[in-house]
Amino acid sequence: MQQLKYTLFIALLGLTLAGCSTPFAAAPISAPPRPTAVSTQVSIVAPSPTLPPPPSATVAPSATLPPPSPTAPPTVTPEPLEPTPTLAPLAEAEREQVFNEAWELVRDNYLYSDYNGLDWQAVRAEFLPQVRAAASPEAFYDLMYQLVERLGDDHSRFESPQDVARQQAEFAGDLKYVGIGAVVRSVDEGGLILTLAANGPAQQAGIKTRDLILEVEGIPFNDPDAFGPQGPIGMIKGAPGTVVRLKVQTTGEEPREVEVVRQVIPSDAFPKVEGRRLNDTIGLVTIETFYVENVDGLVRQKVEELLGAGPLDGLIIDVRSNSGGYVHLMRNTLGQFIDGGSFGSTGGRTSNEEQVIPQGQLIEGMRDVPIVVLVGPDSASAAEMFAAGMQVRNRARLVGLPSAGNTENLFSYAFDDGSRLMLAEAAYRRPDGTLIEGEGVIPDRRIEADWWRFAPEDDPQIGAAIDEIATMHDKSTQASK
Repeated sequence: MQQLKYTLFIALLGLTLAGCSTPFAAAPISAPPRPTAVSTQVSIVAPSPTLPPPPSATVAPSATLPPPSPTAPPTVTPEPLEPTPTLAPLAEAEREQVFNEAWELVRDNYLYSDYNGLDWQAVRAEFLPQVRAAASPEAFYDLMYQLVERLGDDHSRFESPQDVARQQAEFAGDLKYVGIGAVVRSVDEGGLILTLAANGPAQQAGIKTRDLILEVEGIPFNDPDAFGPQGPIGMIKGAPGTVVRLKVQTTGEEPREVEVVRQVIPSDAFPKVEGRRLNDTIGLVTIETFYVENVDGLVRQKVEELLGAGPLDGLIIDVRSNSGGYVHLMRNTLGQFIDGGSFGSTGGRTSNEEQVIPQGQLIEGMRDVPIVVLVGPDSASAAEMFAAGMQVRNRARLVGLPSAGNTENLFSYAFDDGSRLMLAEAAYRRPDGTLIEGEGVIPDRRIEADWWRFAPEDDPQIGAAIDEIATMHDKSTQASK
């Protein structure tokens, strides 16, 4: 067993909860019944048990549908998916060894010394006989899932060898999925299309961003009982080359029936970092996740592209749908806007680490440019730390709504069978020792809005960010006189 180098900040995956961003293209064909991905966002804030002391000092109902198009849907020859490793059988002694190691790691290192009110010794006595009697690898790993879920912290989890393989492929950008090539958010009216994969099946079928999915195969999208535990995503998934029938509505138009051919879509079909100019002088960079290789390099590339078109009077960084990722990549990203220094610490029962920003990494041309960071309930984990770092170092103003308040620090432990334990062992504290866990990062300017219902040019939180930049610019100009 070995502890991996990096610490991972993560938010719980939720595929069908209201308010989630659900990438249908990012649903594996053979998804396990337990959450294993980090690319979607949920607006859940877990109750925060008592933490150890600070380590140091401190839109409308649908109308009649027009008849479906008589044109037959296109067919595709799908590229096959790479299979994940088959679960190998484990002898009783091997199962017991993995169980014991995981249980002891929780006992000795878990962030909350009261185990969230659990009698951890009694949990061992309950699970060990079942582990010894497990009739298959699937049954054993299901028990391990359940063991760690007992902690109930929305962060810690156990991953089977198959889960680990998928995670590694996702991080490297090598994972492929079957879907329609759309990022969809559940809203009261249905499924709101947020993003489309360029030239993906949904776009090819005429679906546009901000369209609503009203029905899937004739079933209302928001019917709580019709789709089963996987919700409408379970109906939209399917074999490559098969067709899913959707009832879709564009704002101001009559609903229409659309047939979409499911296709294999690479995990990088949706950009993890996007950049654009909102006007001649203000740039917008959206960071969707810190859980992708070289995300810091992608941020630098987008900012430099914006600067290449001319100087900026201000930059808006949007992490409102960012559910976290690797801390070292988040720190590297901070280093592109702040030249070194600390922005707090992470600590728990057995560890304490000052969070230090790299020096000498500032993006040329950004040193004095005013910055606003957009945050909201779906900003979680490393995204919250990024926003907090920009705020406590007075490098940016924060606009939006409070973040999720999920900043538990996960440590990764790999076992001999290829499985691993992701265990919450620390929590982030600002330089003054205060926590974000359970509270979230509080914006400097609170703007109540469902931002994802708006195009960027109409987004009230972006509008407020532009106002903040103008104010900062005016203050800077007056100070220099």
